[in-house]
Amino acid sequence: MYDQLSDDELFAEVSRRRAAGESFNGPLGALVERWGRPARYVIGKIQASYGRGSPADGDELFQDAVGKFISRGLDQFRGISEHMPGKAASPKTFFLRIVKHVAIDFYRRQREELAPAPSDPDDTMEESPSEMAQAVEKAKRTEERSDAQELYWAAFARLQQEHPKEAGAWELYHHQDVEDHEECARLLNITVVNSYKRVSRAQAYLKLYLLELKQTAEGGD
Repeated sequence: MYDQLSDDELFAEVSRRRAAGESFNGPLGALVERWGRPARYVIGKIQASYGRGSPADGDELFQDAVGKFISRGLDQFRGISEHMPGKAASPKTFFLRIVKHVAIDFYRRQREELAPAPSDPDDTMEESPSEMAQAVEKAKRTEERSDAQELYWAAFARLQQEHPKEAGAWELYHHQDVEDHEECARLLNITVVNSYKRVSRAQAYLKLYLLELKQTAEGGD
């Protein structure tokens, strides 16, 4: 019975039933079922960034996010975008943000729990040559990642200046985890086809800018 309703209509029904003290399990269940696939995509991205996790984690984290959405999110959602003042925010985007933070908190805790306890400095053995070499290589990779990030943000700043429409679409799709062209199109008041085109053009521009920046940096060295 809920298949013909949009996300906004379903969420409005959830809000109406909550206000009337009625059960809202039906429309809410239909909503979160629709959001299951994009939610697991977001969880997969977080797992990749932390280098850990399994499909079983995805189900657990999704259920945890649903619980937080019910217990706190339904009261906190205001329908206004945090990143684009004056624009309406969708309940789906709000829920996916909850999913993202639930996953980040989960894997951050895991990393902290697995970190070795600090040792007594008096008991610390001198590092072997291989350990020192690994430490140097790790520091080098960290520096390279930092340089790459600086180049990326410089390229994105140029994209914002020269092609603001493409930058706006890229910002939503990649920086704000709105991994859905229909949602991007709705937030930008454009067609889905135009959303695809803007993101595709933004990617092409960024590749060109990054190549130019890299060549300039190498030339300066």
